[in-house]
Amino acid sequence: MYGEKDLILERLSRSHDFRDRRIYQKDISTAGRYSCRLAYKHTDLYITSDKDISGKLRKPLAVFYEQLEKVIWENKGFEESLSPLDTDKSWPDAVQAMCRSAAIFGVGPMAAVAGTVCDTIAAEVSGGCSFLMIENGGDAYIKSPDMVKASLFTGSRYFPENIDICIDPGSTPCGLCSSSGMMGHSLSLGKSDLVTVMSGSAAEADAAATAIANAVRTRSDVDRIIEKYTQYSQLKGLIILKDDRLAIWGDLQLVK
Repeated sequence: MYGEKDLILERLSRSHDFRDRRIYQKDISTAGRYSCRLAYKHTDLYITSDKDISGKLRKPLAVFYEQLEKVIWENKGFEESLSPLDTDKSWPDAVQAMCRSAAIFGVGPMAAVAGTVCDTIAAEVSGGCSFLMIENGGDAYIKSPDMVKASLFTGSRYFPENIDICIDPGSTPCGLCSSSGMMGHSLSLGKSDLVTVMSGSAAEADAAATAIANAVRTRSDVDRIIEKYTQYSQLKGLIILKDDRLAIWGDLQLVK
């Protein structure tokens, strides 16, 4: 049995417009006592917590955008890079953290931007919350004293439309992020149906999900990739779905 703070995360389908996101977000609105949506520039967040933190959310998001846009403006190729970039000590801490997370997994810094947004806001507000979920386009930061249930949209013809997983509260705070080469709006160089990663930070999970999804092209790649990426100490859990192959590792558990 799950407690009243169960978290239901539905992965978005191919469509990414705000109408579909509102339907999606309604599904998770009972996860905590307080829920709010924050749309700012290219970010559309849904935040659920056991405290009313709505007045504390906009400032850290706006500051991060200002910092990131300044770095992008002053450093040609930063935004388009698909490879790690050396960090500049003059860059803001959040941008440096984004670059470091991406470099761990061999991807460009923008591969970790959605997760970094979650981490940046969590750093400002999580201390006052026992339960906090920050959802950013399906990528999430999660902190919970109770078991967490997540429903992942597979986009697969071999598996149910959604597969359910659970996360032990001892594994949180964590980032839970997904990438796919077959659905969604984000760039992927692979052909995975779904890659979902759990890590100690959302930025690391975001970068790792991109890197792993880039590497999956056929079902025969799954075993090799699992063997490689389970060696990364930053990762807590991993799911790879390709055609009729499903691999799961770490602190993520399938719910039957």
